[in-house]
Amino acid sequence: MDTTVNFTHEKVRHDQDNEVHLVVSLKAPKKDWEKERPPICVFPVIDISQSMTGQKIEYAKRSAMKLVEHLQPGDFCGLAVFSDNAELVSPPMEMTQDKKTELKNKIGDLRPVWCTNFSGGMLMGLEQLNKADLPKDLLKRVIMLTDGQANTGVAKCRRTLLPLLESNLGAVTMSCFGYGEDADQELLADLAKKGKGNYAFIQNPDDALNAFAKELGGLLSTYAQNIEIKVLAKNGHTINEVVSDVDTDGDDKKVTIKLPEILSEEEQHVVIKTTLSEQSKALPRKLLAFDVKVSCDVVNKDGKLEKVSDNLKAKMAFVKPGKEQKKADKKLDEIVALAQMVKVQIEAEEQAKRGDYSGAVASMGFISDNFATRGLEKYSTAADKLGGKMRSKQAFTSSSSYLNSYKTAGRRAYGASGMSADARNDFCGLVGESTMTNDAMKSTTDSFTVDDGADPDVVSSKITIDIDTDPNPQWPITTSPAPDTTIIITQTPPKKEKEKEKKVSSVTKKRSKRW
Repeated sequence: MDTTVNFTHEKVRHDQDNEVHLVVSLKAPKKDWEKERPPICVFPVIDISQSMTGQKIEYAKRSAMKLVEHLQPGDFCGLAVFSDNAELVSPPMEMTQDKKTELKNKIGDLRPVWCTNFSGGMLMGLEQLNKADLPKDLLKRVIMLTDGQANTGVAKCRRTLLPLLESNLGAVTMSCFGYGEDADQELLADLAKKGKGNYAFIQNPDDALNAFAKELGGLLSTYAQNIEIKVLAKNGHTINEVVSDVDTDGDDKKVTIKLPEILSEEEQHVVIKTTLSEQSKALPRKLLAFDVKVSCDVVNKDGKLEKVSDNLKAKMAFVKPGKEQKKADKKLDEIVALAQMVKVQIEAEEQAKRGDYSGAVASMGFISDNFATRGLEKYSTAADKLGGKMRSKQAFTSSSSYLNSYKTAGRRAYGASGMSADARNDFCGLVGESTMTNDAMKSTTDSFTVDDGADPDVVSSKITIDIDTDPNPQWPITTSPAPDTTIIITQTPPKKEKEKEKKVSSVTKKRSKRW
């Protein structure tokens, strides 16, 4: 894995303290997943409570069946359901063809009943994967398929469910698929983040198929897990804060940052705000400012985890006044801006939850102005739009899917294919198309189809998913595929418009320096 550390500025004045951002970048190499794909263990836990009646339960069942269908010999899968209580339908077992057929039949027979014991289902899934006698180093993922409307059990809200998950997660990760307009998206997104997995909002069949492809593609293309970044300040310099929304522990002299995983060909960045202390004179060579150690468990072709590490040095040139780099490197500053926008968005959403909608808009306005003064016009526009989503109670409650999608994608700067349509278009316009490559996703399917005569403005994700040709499907299909055909999931990027020239007026108000 390629690991680098860079300051947004290469040269700073020696005669003053300087606030500069440090960017730690990780880039995983491309791997041939058809030849090297490691085995996995997935464990869907399906909500069969009364609130899942109708299309929601059918979407969930079809998602789970497609998940099972694309597993291979060597992969493991089980199944649990929950309503009033959690019930084990099938323990984790290797997916031979007979076992796959048996498990899909059990999924197809599920019907909704009674209440929603979410905590019981979650604990059942985690316990099964943590205690099962499975091959060592197997990638293990619980997938909750639910609307998140917990109303019974030992934990029924965010305050109690999150610590319950954290204390029982063990060596397992957990994703959440939220079904229906009334899904508790905020709760499910928070649980997925705490579970080091993914969150997807399911409103229609296309969403279900897209979410399935992204989830399985991510599992099958994991390059490394348990990533740990240790940053140690040297020569009197200090760490102000970790700007990126990641798990951290430490103080102003040392900090440990943890990331759950990185996918094949994915690039992740961690942004750290630092203060470089004043030097008595300009220095003839760069001075060591921070030691950075990156360690992780790399998944080899046998599915085994190998510990690897890299030691990096972050150095800075301290120069005479007038010789310093006045503007941040544009590419690095954009990475910093994305991390800052996620951070401020989280703070603004907390204000909106308290009913302080004007405060939420003002928070996004401050960061928007900050971006504008740095020449980051697209980021400024994006921040203003996010602020508009929080301008009132109605706007805020109706934009939960957009806000969660934007926040989730912004944390990793990829994964736009799993976002709501309007958020995806806006996000792709900001950072470009998803950096999760087609090769990394290829192992989710048996074949790939490209229409050479397609509309050039439509970009195919090249994820094809076989659709059963049942003449009486259990859920509505928006196309009518002939036997042995595939559906191509596509996304249409926004039309490119000529950028309007915009003069940035001088900012007369005092702006917060927290960025």
